[in-house]
Amino acid sequence: MSKRWLVMTEAEALSFAGDHRQILSVDDVTYVVGATAMIIIIDGSDPRQASVVQNFDRLVLREPFPEPAHQRLVSALRIIGFARVDGGYALMGELRKISSRSRALEVGNKPYPHNIRPTLVSVELAFAERLPFDLLDQVRPTRQEPLPSLDWLHTLALDPITALADFVADWYADVPPVADKATSDHALPDPLLAFYRVAAGRSEVLGQFNRIYPADELDPDPRGLVLFGSENQGGFYMLIDPREADPTVHYDGLEAEREREPLSSFLLQFLLCETGFSSPFTGYAVVTPQQAEHFVQPLQPVPLRPMRWTGDPTRHYVAPGLVVTTTTRDDTIEVYVGARHRCALRALRYPGFRWDQFDG
Repeated sequence: MSKRWLVMTEAEALSFAGDHRQILSVDDVTYVVGATAMIIIIDGSDPRQASVVQNFDRLVLREPFPEPAHQRLVSALRIIGFARVDGGYALMGELRKISSRSRALEVGNKPYPHNIRPTLVSVELAFAERLPFDLLDQVRPTRQEPLPSLDWLHTLALDPITALADFVADWYADVPPVADKATSDHALPDPLLAFYRVAAGRSEVLGQFNRIYPADELDPDPRGLVLFGSENQGGFYMLIDPREADPTVHYDGLEAEREREPLSSFLLQFLLCETGFSSPFTGYAVVTPQQAEHFVQPLQPVPLRPMRWTGDPTRHYVAPGLVVTTTTRDDTIEVYVGARHRCALRALRYPGFRWDQFDG
């Protein structure tokens, strides 16, 4: 292990700030403002803290910010990160600010004048060098939790709607279901009505990236087709013929005209895609076809025909608590990963694999 990853004493850590140091402790963060640098020290033993190491290349700080620390965060002065761990202070390296969020001050319903500085709410910083996983485990503990099962796979071939219901019940077990009957002024096919029952009380099931419209928002177009969902920026729309028992999913605005699987299976595929884009913990990488083949080898393929969106072919693979989507883009494969429990991503710490973004 290089000296960069050694655990230091408090005196060694503070020396990085230079002379004339101010030590400012707020909640779970200590800011050390010195002549040559500002040191940020977080508590690396408490996963509940507000300011956290988010992943191997991100540190997120949250209010309140002492005034001297606020000034340094908006300046170009050097910033160095440490985490307080057993035995001392782990050096995480240099940081650069990449984004911040502020809240305007208000009196009644009126904001303060423009010359009054807004309150800094949060700051996101990037590590100059990615943290290796062994250091990441020291400075950002991950609690082991029971993971959603793969029992839904056993019923998928014979009953995709039951498989969808089982997946949602297990995947979103922390979100209580609500007994709710979807209402619409128009006759809808049984798979879509079943989907609405599964989604009741769980808004995430309707999509956070792309979206399935609620039943009371559906209207047939002049052809008698029902527009039931859309891409997140309105790039394309999804339509069905409600007169069919298990209709084909058609696209409007997408090069692919229709999906391979009927609505009953497409709704599960839609949700599997959403987990990779919108889950609390995600990962993303661009790889070669050979790397993708090696990557998915330990996973279980979802036995449905490939989707045509986001790229053709788009396939899904699963492990307990984990959904992986691979989509073809010319000569490369994009890999999207989603999990509701960070510990599920541990299974994807493949040696030598280069993630573009990874919360595990």
